Order: sequence, then structure tokens, then C-alpha cells
Amino acid sequence: MTILTLDGFKGPKYKALANRIEQAVQNGELRPGDRLPTHRQLAEDLGITVGTVTRAYAEAERRRLVEARVGSGTFIRGNRLPSHMFQVSDSTVDNGIDLGFSVALELDQAEQLKHSLAKLQDSSILPHLLRYQSEFGLSHHREAGQQWLEKTGLGRFEQDDLFVTLGGQHGFFVALLALLQPGDGLACEGLTYPGLVGAATQQNLRLMPLQFDREGMLPEALETQCLRSPPRALYLMTRMHNPTGGAMSAERIDQLAFLCRQYRIMVVEDDVQGCLGDVENPSFSLRHPDITVTIASLSKALCGGLHVGFLRAPEPWVAAVGAAFRATCWMAIPLTTEIACQWLDNGYADRLMATQRAELAWRQNAVSERLSAIGLEHSFGGFNIWINLPPPWRAVNLVQHAEQHNIRIKPAEVFAAGQYAAPQAVRLCIGGRVQRETLMSAVATLTQLLSGSDYTREYCTDI
Repeated sequence: MTILTLDGFKGPKYKALANRIEQAVQNGELRPGDRLPTHRQLAEDLGITVGTVTRAYAEAERRRLVEARVGSGTFIRGNRLPSHMFQVSDSTVDNGIDLGFSVALELDQAEQLKHSLAKLQDSSILPHLLRYQSEFGLSHHREAGQQWLEKTGLGRFEQDDLFVTLGGQHGFFVALLALLQPGDGLACEGLTYPGLVGAATQQNLRLMPLQFDREGMLPEALETQCLRSPPRALYLMTRMHNPTGGAMSAERIDQLAFLCRQYRIMVVEDDVQGCLGDVENPSFSLRHPDITVTIASLSKALCGGLHVGFLRAPEPWVAAVGAAFRATCWMAIPLTTEIACQWLDNGYADRLMATQRAELAWRQNAVSERLSAIGLEHSFGGFNIWINLPPPWRAVNLVQHAEQHNIRIKPAEVFAAGQYAAPQAVRLCIGGRVQRETLMSAVATLTQLLSGSDYTREYCTDI
């Protein structure tokens, strides 16, 4: 690509090259989707080192000019996200069979909302819901959050350590803002929640993706990273990993906690999906509360639209979290929080959770039978089914051709943190508006695509 030159640019070569890429994007010489040369090829063309090109591409990625796609190369970013990325669409529009998002089953929540709003009409609390609140939230809302954390197995905490948040994403964004400074290292599993990657990017944090297994992050991987450059914080989904569905043992938690104490690392525990699993599963929050900031949410348990969550911080960090909270939105929304807390208090949340667990168990078993019948290695947890693809399949190809059948799923690449090498795997979700019959029809289509020899020959060569 001859337009990438260093002529006329001053300063360090890597910045000069990044500046040239930015200039080429601005004047239209490089357009969204254009693929840049490989690091080695461009280094040879410009007479510079491969390391210089690597730093230049990293700087261009930081400026959001390019995106690195594992196994594919570096591309000029577009204004719109690719269809396989995380981008919520209009809920009133028919988007086909969407198995891409991990969301609560739609049952009778809308009917329950009618009753809750009617009850609020004559409630003495109504005027208070229209006023500004402190960043902690109303006292009885925090009490409901306190009981929720205890009921779901995260531990019994003081109300003074709790905040009401605008869901889980807001919770860990605030936690990162309080615990880290731009340039600090944030360690996580190599495959992680894409919202974490987005939050870390917005705050200019250095993601440190580490190797993991079915029980989560490997202690030896964390120790190796600490010897090289210790992270400031650790982000973990201890009780239900997204996307693979794995869970940590008490022994694994304690091994990681030992290293965290040795290197003075704080833990941000994302338990947004953990409430869907066994409440007896161990957590960092329960075993090591003094080094753990806990993020919980009602989005998966009840519904996403209320957008209510809870954050618990160790006492020494409460002031910093409060400052970060005020800098983002000042307070959670009292009205939706009141409705969510009504559901927690009147037993509806318990009934809804029981119904969801029963339906999820049926769906997990039914999908698992289909996948096992054609020999596919898979795992599941909550709303997520993780499928390891057999060679020569590539995840991106399955995603593309599933979309031709109006089915949306996510490739492993979406969940890869930093430059972590994503496996050839996909995640599909079994919640939301999708009914049993539609789900099983979609799974039948996917298994046909994966097992048919004609499909395999055609699709695996389309790379």
C-alpha cells in the first residue's frame, strides 16, 4: 500500500506512521474495510522495524482508526459495527432469530409491570422518586440489594458499602473508573465479556488477556504476568463465565486471591449472570470481600429494561467509587429501581427466577442433545451455549451463513480481549423472545450446516 509513507512527517516513526494513517482516512485515501499490509510487509516497504509498525498500528487502534481482527489482519474501522459485533437494535423491529444476546426470557414481566405501576399511583413514596437522590440510592433500595446479594450467595454486606447502579455495565465501568488510572493494567481471561473490553478502551486501560480453563483464569498465567508487569486490577466472572459458562472452584479462587494479596491487586467480580447458577457456587465476594468490588444486576434475573444493578465496595474504596459514580450519572433512576425492588420484596422475582431456571434447564438439555448427536463439543451456563467447532470450520463462516438463514449468533472473536487468539467457536443464546419451537428450528438449521458434507466443503473454503 504505497500511500503509507513517512514522507513529510516528523517525530517518532511509529507516531508518524499513525499520523499518516489518520490523514489517509480523513482525506478518503483509506476507506472503511480496507485491509492494511501485514506488519512485516509494511516494515520491509518502509525500511523500518516490525516493532515500529506494531506500535504504529496499536496507536492507530487507540485512536479508533483501525481494528485488529484475530487471524484476519488489520482493517480501517467503519462507522457501523460488523453484524457479528455487539450492538443492540430497535426492539420493535423483527430481527429474525436472534441468538446473539444473552437476555432474560420474556414471560409475564409486562403484565407484572402494569400491576406495579398501578400500585405506585397511590403510594406515599411516589414524590420521593421524582427527586434527586444520593449516589448510594434510597435506603430501602439498598436494603433490597443487600438481601439480593445474600440470597444469591455473594455474602452479607453492610448497606453503607452498597450502591444502586444502572445495571451491570454501569457498575463495572464505575468500578474501573474508581480503581484504575489511564494506562494501568487490567487482567482478565482471554475470552471475556465484550462490554468489559469497551469500558477498558474508553478509559485507556491496558488489557492483559490471560490463559484460562474450565475453572477460569489460570493462577500460573496470572503469576507470570505479575512477574513481568503486575496488573492494577483483575476482572473475573467467577460463578458463570461469559461466554463459556464455566465456574471457579473455591481452590482456584483462593489461589488467585493469594497472588492478588501478594501483588496488591484488586478484584472486580462481575456476577451479572452468576445469579442464574447454583447459589452454593463460591465467589470472590464471599471468600475475599476485602479485596473485591462486587457487581450484580437484575437484568438477567428479571429483565433488561428496568436496568437495575448493585455495586458493593470494600469500605476503603467506598469514597472513590462514590466519586466515580457521581462523575458518570450522579444517581440510578429511582422509579425503575422502585419497581425492581417491589418485585424483589413481593416474591415475584423468586417466582420468575424459578420459572426461568426450569425453562433454561429444558432448553439446555434439548440443545445439548442436538449438538451431541453430531459429536459437537459444547458447554453451557445460564442463557449461553458455547460450541467448539470441528476443523476445518471457521467461526466467522458459520456466523455469516447462519445469518443467511436469518439466524444470528456470535463468533469467539467477539469475546477476545486484546490480541488473544480466539478459538474456532461460537456462542448462541437461548433466552429472550425466542420460543421453544423457534429455538429448536434454528438449532436444527445450525446442526445441518455443521454436519452436511456439502455445506462444509462450500463454506469452509469461503474464508
